[in-house]
Parts: sequence; structure tokens; C-alpha cells
Amino acid sequence: MSVALDGDAIVLTGTCGVEEAETLFALVQGNRGTPVDITGAEWVHTALWQVMLALSPAIRGEPSNPFIRQWLLPLVSGSARQ
Repeated sequence: MSVALDGDAIVLTGTCGVEEAETLFALVQGNRGTPVDITGAEWVHTALWQVMLALSPAIRGEPSNPFIRQWLLPLVSGSARQ
């Protein structure tokens, strides 16, 4: 599973496909105040970014993928970054 609650964060790892959007939604909604750690994310489907934009969880870390860092991370920067 590429989206999971791990300790004090909701962690995205590897390739996060559209099938993980509902899981991310449920985890963020059920664990308000818990940051989403994207450090290990290599590729994140647009549906997961939409969840993060809609629910505005705190975002932690920076992924190695330059596209995510340059273009997508700034879109969710309105969230409280940690």
C-alpha cells in the first residue's frame, strides 16, 4: 500500500495511484491535524493532490521527483507545511 498511517504521519510512498485517493481521503479526514509526509512519493496521481487541496492537511517533506517539487508542491503550499 502506498498510502498509510505510520506513526505521527500519513505517509505516501512510491507510486500512488488513483485507487489510493479514497484511502488518503479517509485517513486525512479521520486523523485531523496529522501531516501527510510526501518524502517517499515518486509519483502521485492527480486525484490524491485533489484530496490534499480539498482537505488542506499539513504537508511534510519534499519528494525526490523534480516535477512534484517544482509544479505540484507549490499548489498545496497553502497548507501548513512542516
